[in-house]
Amino acid sequence: MDRPAGPPPLWRRLSQGGLFAACAAGLLAAGVLLGRWWFAPAVPPGGGAPPGENQAAGEPEPTFETLTHLVVPPSKLAAAGVQTEKLRRRTVQEELWVTGKLVLNEDRLAHVHPLVEGRVFRVEVRFGQEVKAGQVLAVIDSPQVGEAKLAFVRNRIATQIARVNHEWAETIRRNTQELIQAIRQEVPVAELDKRFHGRPMGQYRAELITAYANLQKARIDYDRVKTLTTVVRGKDILAAKTELERAQAILKALLEQTSFTVLQNALKAKQELDRAQAALAESRARLHILGYSDEELASLDPAAEGRAVAHYAVRAPFDATVISKDVVIDERVGPNTQMFRLADLSTLWVQADIYQKHLPLVRSLRGKQIRFRAPPDDEEYRATVFFTGELLDENTRTLRLLAQVDNSQRVLKAGMFVQVGIPSGTGREVLLLPAEAVQEYQGHRFVFVRVGPDRFERRLVEVGPARNGLVEVRQGLRPGEAVVVKGAFALKSELVRELGGIEAED
Repeated sequence: MDRPAGPPPLWRRLSQGGLFAACAAGLLAAGVLLGRWWFAPAVPPGGGAPPGENQAAGEPEPTFETLTHLVVPPSKLAAAGVQTEKLRRRTVQEELWVTGKLVLNEDRLAHVHPLVEGRVFRVEVRFGQEVKAGQVLAVIDSPQVGEAKLAFVRNRIATQIARVNHEWAETIRRNTQELIQAIRQEVPVAELDKRFHGRPMGQYRAELITAYANLQKARIDYDRVKTLTTVVRGKDILAAKTELERAQAILKALLEQTSFTVLQNALKAKQELDRAQAALAESRARLHILGYSDEELASLDPAAEGRAVAHYAVRAPFDATVISKDVVIDERVGPNTQMFRLADLSTLWVQADIYQKHLPLVRSLRGKQIRFRAPPDDEEYRATVFFTGELLDENTRTLRLLAQVDNSQRVLKAGMFVQVGIPSGTGREVLLLPAEAVQEYQGHRFVFVRVGPDRFERRLVEVGPARNGLVEVRQGLRPGEAVVVKGAFALKSELVRELGGIEAED
C-alpha cells in the first residue's frame, strides 16, 4: 500500500542533517590540526620545548621580567656571528669633567669689508651658502676703481711709447758713436757710406760725413797748392792752410757736439721711460692692493669693458660658509662697511674655563688631545689643545683653555655646550665592554652572558657613557663572565620573538 505524499519522517530528516554535520565537523578538526602543525615553531635540536613554550602547559606567557634565559640553535648562532669575550678589569685614566662650549675657529673667520667706496651693483651669494676661495661675493660699482683702471691703461700706453723712444734714441747714439769713431780713424768717405748704409742716425749722418768730406777736400787742396811753383805760391798756400784748419776745427767741434747730443738725447729718453715705468708701477700696485692679479691687468681693456670698468668684485678669502650677510643691492658701502661674515666650519674650537685649583692639570696639555662629550647623545670627540692661557679672568678667576677639533662632517655646531674631560693623572680599574654588547628594550639595558653551548642569560646592567666605543659596566656583571660582544642584537631579536613577536626597540 503506497504511503501518502508529504515531507519525510522526522527520523529521516534528522539522520540526513546529522550526517552533514558530522562531515563538516570532521573537516574543521582536520584543518585545525593541519594549521597547528604548519605554524608550530621548530623544536630545537636535542629536544626541549620549542620557542615560546618553555613554560609548562597552563603557565602564563613569558614576560621580559621572567624570561631571563635563551636557548639558540648553533646554526642560528653561526649565522648571526655571535662572539663572546671574558670580562676583565682595565685601567682607565681619571678625568675632571668641566663645562665648555664650541666656538668658531677665529683663525678661519673673516669680516669682509670692501676696499673701495661705491654702490652695490650685484650680490652673488646667499646666507648660509658655502663658498670657495676667490669666489665673487658681490660686485660694487666704484668710480674710484674706474679711475684707477684708466690711469693704469694710460700709464701702460705712455710706458710703451717711452720704451720705443728710448730704444730709438739708444740706436741713434750707438750708430752715431760708431760713425764718429770711424771718422777719427780717417776711414775713407766711400767706405763710411758703405759701412753705415741703412743704419739710423737722423741728421747726424749727413752733418758728420759732410764735415768729414770737407776736411778731406781741404787737405787735398792744401797738398796740391804746396806743389805749385808760381810767384803766388805763398799766398795760395796760406789760403789752403787756413781752409784746412777751418775744416779741421769744424769737424772736431761737430764730433764733440754730436757725441754729446746723442748721449744727452739717449739719457732723456731713458729718464722718460723711467718716469713712465714708475707711474705704471704705482698704478699697478694700487690695483694689486684692490685685489687685481697681473693676469687680469694684462687683459684690461676699458673700451671692451665699457661701464663694467668701474666694477669691483668682493671675493672670499678662503673656503668658508656665509654666516652673516649685511648688504643689499644699491646700498652705499665703503671700507667701514661689513658686507659679509665668513667662517670655515671644517674646524671648531673647544673652549673651557679652568678654575685656579685645577691649574696643575692643564700645565702639560698643550699639543695633546683631550676628549669631550656633545649632547644630546653624549657622543665623544677628540680635540688638540693649542692654548692653555696665561692670565686668569679677574671676574671668574678661571683660565681659558682652547683646543681645535675636526668638523669636516659638520656634525658639531658652534655654540654647543659640551663636557670637557681634563686628565687628572690618576687611574682606576673598571670593567669595560664594547658599546654594541649593550642592548636596550622597554627602557632596560642588558647584555647576554653565555652559560652553555647554546644557552644565554639575559643580565640587566648599569653602564656609564660610551668612550672610544667602550662602556664602563658599573653593576650587573663580574670579571671572568663570557659576555656576548658580537651578534648581541640577533639574540635580542630572538628574545623579543619569544616574548610574542613584539618589534625590537633600537
